[in-house]
Amino acid sequence: MPSTNRPTTSRQLIDSSLMEPGLIESRWETAPTAGAVAICRLRAKDAGALDRILNELTGLNAKATGSISHAKFGEIDDGLVVRLAATTALLMPHGGPRIVARLDGWMAARGVVEGRGGNQDTFLEAQDSHEALALHAIATAASPRAIPLLLAQSQRAEAARVRGWIASAHSTPRDSRLAHLLNPPRIVAVGAANVGKSSLLNAVAARTVAIAMDFAGTTRDAVAARVELDGLVVDWFDTPGIRASDDEIERAAQGIAHRLRAGANLVLEVSAPGMPCPMIEGDAPRLRACTRIDLDPAHDSAEARAATVHVSATERIGLPELAIAVRRALISDEDLSSEDPWDFHEAPLKVP
Repeated sequence: MPSTNRPTTSRQLIDSSLMEPGLIESRWETAPTAGAVAICRLRAKDAGALDRILNELTGLNAKATGSISHAKFGEIDDGLVVRLAATTALLMPHGGPRIVARLDGWMAARGVVEGRGGNQDTFLEAQDSHEALALHAIATAASPRAIPLLLAQSQRAEAARVRGWIASAHSTPRDSRLAHLLNPPRIVAVGAANVGKSSLLNAVAARTVAIAMDFAGTTRDAVAARVELDGLVVDWFDTPGIRASDDEIERAAQGIAHRLRAGANLVLEVSAPGMPCPMIEGDAPRLRACTRIDLDPAHDSAEARAATVHVSATERIGLPELAIAVRRALISDEDLSSEDPWDFHEAPLKVP
């Protein structure tokens, strides 16, 4: 398509006055690799600033929201300009790395800074920046429980401002625990060989994930599944039964299990009546579960008495209670019910 823009020379680009730093942010929405088209999002503090930078780059005068224009980007390239909102636009040049780098240099010379996203203009329906950040987080949140909490953050931030709330040492751990709603935490199930860990994972996942047999050593490697437990999505790892072995493959599997435990957010210590969970080292929080409780309904065994939750995979007993116990071990009821703001974004959620 022929361009109707007035020509812009290199000298004009170099001699133009620099804009106020921080007035406009840029962010490439496409991967930093060669491609047919690259997409750069420009977001400005006011519409006038965006008008000026687009006019200087393309020669286009202010365009209405929703407009799409073909433009020449100085002497760098040509492509499309999409005006998403008064303060937001997309630049769509060709996707060559050299073109992207030259546009980055051009913008940096004029005070355009690299942005991190989450601006209100990203979600035009947002009433304020807190709600825009929340909508951005909802788009990628792993757990259903995150949604009502995120939607409440705008009102909670305002209420916190009114009552003079100040973040405390208690706030940061709560923020970290609630972050499990956005990124699934790691649950690692450990226990003696043939204690029923694989059957338990299959029951929790409601499908066959791990091979379960009535003899020890069936699981020779870590098996994982992403499952939802009481509104919290977790990555559940079933590990080989802990036992001494001369088998080289099984010892390698035990080494993998050890590394998984070291990085666990929660270790589920699985026992069964007459089959205690071996002692393991590590600093991760622990939750004790006794399986095969259908064989010990009165909870007379030492393993049942020591357990926090009692389940039977075959009879599907205690699975809801297990889900709640795991969720509470990672995110407490108080964490969920608190009216305090939640700093859920990589850029701190500030109370104005």
